[in-house]
Amino acid sequence: MKQLSRFRSLPACLSFVVLLILSLAACDDNTGSIGISITPGTDSLAVNTHIFNATSRSIMADSVLGRTSTVYFGRYTDPETNTVLESNFMTQFNCPEGGDVFPPADSIRGDSAVRTEIRLFYTDWFGDDANAMQLEVFLLDNPLLEGQPYYTNVDPSDYCDTSKEPIAVKTYTVKDYALDDDVLEDEDHYHNVCISLPNEFGTNIIKAYRQHPEYFEGASSFIENVCQGVYVRCTQGDGTVLYISQIGLHVTFEMLRTDSTFTTQFMGSQEVLQVNSFSNKGLQPLVDDNECTWLKTPAGIFTEVTLPVEEITAGDDTINSAKIVFTRYNRTISGDYQTGVPQTLLMIRKSKMKEFFANNELTDNETSVYTSFNSTYNTYTFSNIANIIRSCKNDCNEWLEAHPGSSMEDYEKLFPDWNRVLLVPVSLLTTTSNSVTTTVGIRHDLSIGSACLANDPKHLEIKVITSAFR
Repeated sequence: MKQLSRFRSLPACLSFVVLLILSLAACDDNTGSIGISITPGTDSLAVNTHIFNATSRSIMADSVLGRTSTVYFGRYTDPETNTVLESNFMTQFNCPEGGDVFPPADSIRGDSAVRTEIRLFYTDWFGDDANAMQLEVFLLDNPLLEGQPYYTNVDPSDYCDTSKEPIAVKTYTVKDYALDDDVLEDEDHYHNVCISLPNEFGTNIIKAYRQHPEYFEGASSFIENVCQGVYVRCTQGDGTVLYISQIGLHVTFEMLRTDSTFTTQFMGSQEVLQVNSFSNKGLQPLVDDNECTWLKTPAGIFTEVTLPVEEITAGDDTINSAKIVFTRYNRTISGDYQTGVPQTLLMIRKSKMKEFFANNELTDNETSVYTSFNSTYNTYTFSNIANIIRSCKNDCNEWLEAHPGSSMEDYEKLFPDWNRVLLVPVSLLTTTSNSVTTTVGIRHDLSIGSACLANDPKHLEIKVITSAFR
């Protein structure tokens, strides 16, 4: 039996609501409230609270737009749900504008690299830091295309031949036992996985620089002519996922006059493409579970909510507010490596979701709104979704008016999702100026997280406050 954490419902106080509505009307600088002051004394403002019930279900996310500044890599089996997440990635490497990534060609001794490696720098991870993992590296045969949206179900086999031998294989742990403890505990130490590549690869880069320095004048020419990028996939191990913040291709060679070595770096960064591919296994039993609905990240499960729009808008009263609270079930197991709880939840009309993320939109409080997880009450509270309800109804009315003789049944056949919204875990990009924090971007939450939500009628109540003159 799942146990709900305690939550509370605010008692409706009629007199307070009346005063609040009148106060808001008085503060509005438009003319919509003038009628209150000239209404004859025999009229009165009636304020009522109504309870309606939404319904919900889990649906597969399938894939989401993989726009992120963090690269996720590894494999993890969730003991709570028995689902398996595997995350691999493709990345290009940036060559800074100006062509000065190498020292002058005549200062390099020969054409041979003495060391070539890829380093995966990470500031955080999920899971066991002593867990043994293994990866393979493949060179891309086809380039990732600038300007093309990449979703998390991207197939790496479209860009490289994974039936060939990889150019590198690496076994690693998050905690690098080759380093002394004082190094690992140093706050300035940048944790990384170092993957040795064949020196022939680095040598070919040096030769290309000698023969065609113009290839190194920017990222585009470097990617097109020198290195199209790499695909890195997890092949063994379970229980660890790296949160990679930077990826570097390092080529080390000898200097001619100083008898020293020099390392040039080509960094994977936001100036070039870095694409995650996620694979989730074992999600179907969660989707089929009718006792609750799920939120599962990354790119796992969303909760779909059907709003009773026709019932709510059936009368002539003005809808002042509509509130719905989603309550999270407590977990039934405990352990050292629990998945996180999604901290920010976007509610968006289902028909609008794909374009919302593709166009980098922000919430408009008409078709979309977000809220934060309340850990005290174990809830996600959307305090006013009245505008979303109006948006659904207005679209319906406009279509019916434009198609005389059509019925509501006709409309629902054409637009089955007209009154449905999705609950989507997201991460916010923010900026702070003069102590004011502003949201400047909204992206899919691609970290490892899950939440199980109650979906019985009691926990899907929409509390609607309406008003009308009588």
